[in-house]
Amino acid sequence: MTITDKDFIVAIELGSSKISGIAGKKKDGTMQILAYAEEKTAGCVKRGVVYNIEKTYQSVNSIISKLESVLKTKVTRAYVGLGGQSVRSYKCVIKRNLLTQSYITNEAIDAIRQESYEIPFSDYEVLENYPQEFVVDSSSIADPVGVMGTNIEGEFLDVIAKHNLRANIETVFANSNVDIVEELISPLQLANNVLTDAEKRSGCALVDLGADTTTLVVYKNNIVRYLVTIPLGCNNINKDLSTLPIDEAETEDLKLKYGDACQDVDAAEESDSQMYTTTDGRQIDISLIKNVIEARMGEIIANVSTQIVNSNYSGKLLAGIVLTGGGSNMKHIVKAFVNTTKIDKVRIAKNVNQMVVKTSNASGIILDNGQANTIVSLLLAGTVPCGGDAFSGNLDMFDQQMKEDERIRRQKEAEAAAAAEALDATTFDAVKADIRSAYDKVQKQIVELDKYGSDKKVRQNAQDLSLNILDEAIGEKYEKAAKALEGKDKFKQSLKEGADLADMLKKSVEELTDMVNKAKKENSVWGRFKKTLSDIVDEEK
Repeated sequence: MTITDKDFIVAIELGSSKISGIAGKKKDGTMQILAYAEEKTAGCVKRGVVYNIEKTYQSVNSIISKLESVLKTKVTRAYVGLGGQSVRSYKCVIKRNLLTQSYITNEAIDAIRQESYEIPFSDYEVLENYPQEFVVDSSSIADPVGVMGTNIEGEFLDVIAKHNLRANIETVFANSNVDIVEELISPLQLANNVLTDAEKRSGCALVDLGADTTTLVVYKNNIVRYLVTIPLGCNNINKDLSTLPIDEAETEDLKLKYGDACQDVDAAEESDSQMYTTTDGRQIDISLIKNVIEARMGEIIANVSTQIVNSNYSGKLLAGIVLTGGGSNMKHIVKAFVNTTKIDKVRIAKNVNQMVVKTSNASGIILDNGQANTIVSLLLAGTVPCGGDAFSGNLDMFDQQMKEDERIRRQKEAEAAAAAEALDATTFDAVKADIRSAYDKVQKQIVELDKYGSDKKVRQNAQDLSLNILDEAIGEKYEKAAKALEGKDKFKQSLKEGADLADMLKKSVEELTDMVNKAKKENSVWGRFKKTLSDIVDEEK
């Protein structure tokens, strides 16, 4: 493919401390970074999740404009990273009985995997799914295709996240008039580019020490085994320092200057205390500052250690721990991890394992301290060119107004769609409530019929209920409400609840119908005669 001005890739990372954008293209096996821009989040992204769409849009729009001014080409699409506090993994097991001894086919495995992918999670959606192990008739098999068996059991790892994680990001980029090529799971793309094949195979834990969160990814036998996002990051250290009190504007510099994850014992025992003078003239003992930093970092590491144990792979990580992210630059960080986790093998990934160079136009990015590893990994994952028409760098007043009008139109459409979706969800919740009420009525009628089945009026009421209740509760109204939510991942759990309630009601009605027929039969003329005759026979005995 001939390299043209449009053949660059663009990636955007919505981080907790900053939103960053990067553009680059591959040439002769090397990724060349052509442009880089960043904006402080200013409270619009919290722990990796967009919660102020308007401010995030403004930041993304500013980044896109900065990239375009360097590239001299419009950015029409971008790769976007998905990360943050709600991203985690969940293991599920799917069992299937083939009824007879059969060869297991690819179709059977695909069906089991699809079933695991569609397991509903309340307020969560599945971002990705990874097969773990298979068991065929009690025998553990890595690849069961072609194996003869009757029972197959598959274990899968679902990577899940809150529904609003993806929805809010898509709204932001729709407002920015930039198409999303693909939404990439940031911690997994990071793992692909900082871990070696040997580390993934032997077993290792990747720890990304970010600003508001710390992400752990565990690999074994080249398979993702565990993923969790811990809601603690290096910004927590800054917050702790501000309680000393130290002005928040100073805390970042203090953390970088005095931060020590595992203070040397001899240094801690020094009798001569050193003082730090704040911008307003107060003096604070530097040892106190160091102790605060060490304590919070110790808490973060302890949480990581606990999660490694929770993964059930703590004794199987032959390649140890790999650290990356801004927090990995703290003094004695490796020693602190070794002391807490009791895992001797710990290394720091300062950069990705592919050749990356930056041009003079991308001087704002630092490649050798671990902080840029995630956004560079997102860039390396890109394959689709993201450039558009030539860009002069200036928009006249008419063009600016057209762009703003288009953004407002898209925003109104998104808000209208969200309102309609919320109404559909509320309608379906009301339908589910009606089904529950109908089920309670049937159960009450079953109890009454059981007690007073000889009463003709009770039998008639039960029969009328059994004939009409299904149409009233799960008829056209239910089908229409369910259809409005079909195909939307965020409503999988609600739809399943509705289907389960409908099944419960149907079974309850079947039970009531059987009881009505039995009561009518027992209380017919012939039924009463048989009962009288049976009673006479019992008395003679």
